[in-house]
Amino acid sequence: MKINISDNAINYFYFLLKKKNKIGIKLEIKNSGCLGLKYNIKYVDNLNNKNFIFKKKGVIFFIEKKNLLYFNNIKINIIKNKFIKKFTFDNPNIKNKCNCGKSFNF
Repeated sequence: MKINISDNAINYFYFLLKKKNKIGIKLEIKNSGCLGLKYNIKYVDNLNNKNFIFKKKGVIFFIEKKNLLYFNNIKINIIKNKFIKKFTFDNPNIKNKCNCGKSFNF
């Protein structure tokens, strides 16, 4: 399992966790959009054994074990400027992306 999270993304996750007083970030896959799936981020309040848990530079990440295959080889980054703050998910295993870029399938 290889999950690459940029230093800029980790720093922003850390900032958000401190601001919201949460213990970690849950990386999710949700049903959505015209192609069926999208990535989602949630804050975590407590530990859960149903999740794969890993830590990068002080930030604890959670992924449901049943969804690990959707995160293999993913690269998570952040686009941040005066107009937008947005996490990006680049997964080479994705087969199709919709034109709006919000959903995909494998």
